[in-house]
Amino acid sequence: MKTGSDADQQDWRKKYYDSLTSLEGEQKKYGAMEATLKRLVGRLCSASLGQSPRLDEEIKKLQAAIRREATSEDLDKITPALTDAIHALDQSPSASAAVSQPTKAQADPSREPFSGDERVRAILAALLAELRRDSTLLIQADALDAKLAVALTLEQLPGVLSALTELVGQRIERIERAKREIEVLLSHLVGRLDEISRFVAAQNQNQSQSLASSESLNTHLVGEMKAMGESVESASELQQIRTQVRSRLDSIGRHLQEFRQRETTRASEIKARNEQMQARVSELESEAKRLNSQLEDEQRLSTSDVLTKLPNRLAYEKRIEEELKRWQRFKQPTCIAVWDVDHFKTVNDSYGHSAGDKVLQAVAENLAGRIRGTDFLARYGGEEFVMILCGTQLDDAVRLIDEMRVAISKFGFRFHGTPFNVTISSGVTALLAGDTSAAAFDRADKALYQAKDRGRNCCVSV
Repeated sequence: MKTGSDADQQDWRKKYYDSLTSLEGEQKKYGAMEATLKRLVGRLCSASLGQSPRLDEEIKKLQAAIRREATSEDLDKITPALTDAIHALDQSPSASAAVSQPTKAQADPSREPFSGDERVRAILAALLAELRRDSTLLIQADALDAKLAVALTLEQLPGVLSALTELVGQRIERIERAKREIEVLLSHLVGRLDEISRFVAAQNQNQSQSLASSESLNTHLVGEMKAMGESVESASELQQIRTQVRSRLDSIGRHLQEFRQRETTRASEIKARNEQMQARVSELESEAKRLNSQLEDEQRLSTSDVLTKLPNRLAYEKRIEEELKRWQRFKQPTCIAVWDVDHFKTVNDSYGHSAGDKVLQAVAENLAGRIRGTDFLARYGGEEFVMILCGTQLDDAVRLIDEMRVAISKFGFRFHGTPFNVTISSGVTALLAGDTSAAAFDRADKALYQAKDRGRNCCVSV
């Protein structure tokens, strides 16, 4: 049977290994993010070939650097020459002609938004949303996000990609450092647990030795008493009996003294080991508390959105899986609503990135203040939110969501004294037989796009 101490040790080990597994997952995810970013750079490079021989040469250098897994420092060295090559397009004959006779075909490609700009910005914004989970990178991520609020040009793209690559590298480095720290701590803790195991084994051995010593003493005493009885019976004179009895008593005294010495020595050894183990356990408890605090911080960071303080997409994905299992078991009506802030890019363009952040915070606070304790609200990414309404029929969910929509539209937004209106659109669906979490979300998301197509500031259910 496991003791409480054994159970605690197993629990600690499980927590530490779970933490290590989580960090490895984070490392893989950011590795995949970095690979996606490099693929994106490669495709943009391919799309930019053919503008000029010099630019083609610099683009090929960038492609080669990506293929050989170059570091952010290597990419920084390539960026100035690439930027100069883009600027040199201004001096080309076509550029001069464009100045004298500006036409759409002759416009400077380095200063025009390139094809797929919206798609590229969406991908980069998603990467930044992940990077914001690291509070130490929040300021840098916000500064880079501000650059994405306007249309990107080929001239700006290398700098943006280089900065984003550096941020991804920093995040990966932090994850690897945390992983190494936990690995060292795990090794240290395993050593401490081994010490406890040896201590328990030594205690068991001491108990066995003590029992053997007591049995040996008992055997000697019984033998001496028996021999004394035999001597008394066989002795013919009183003096002979006295001598034999004294001899046996002396022998019993020696056995008792040896027993006391063995037990005293054993008690001293046990006391020393107990004091040593007590110090080790105190040290282990301190380390465990520190690690638990670190794990709680990491858990909070991994499932919380830094800007709005709401649960993030990861937290939603965990919760929807739980609700889906509960729905499959009890068939309690459950709905999913997906929200999106209308014309959010216009808010950023007109009032600045800081105003956009204020809008997201206000919308999050307003929505969170209107949900029940059993409901769940998360920031899914960018200006998109997702809500799980448990125990709610679709008609009731639509009515509740529409009330929230109206409340947001009447909320008085102001930035530096300037009032402006913000509206939101929503798509709502109920969980259906055979649903997966992805299928249910996609259905609500399609309903959201229908709301957008109908002119925004409305709620559509499917």
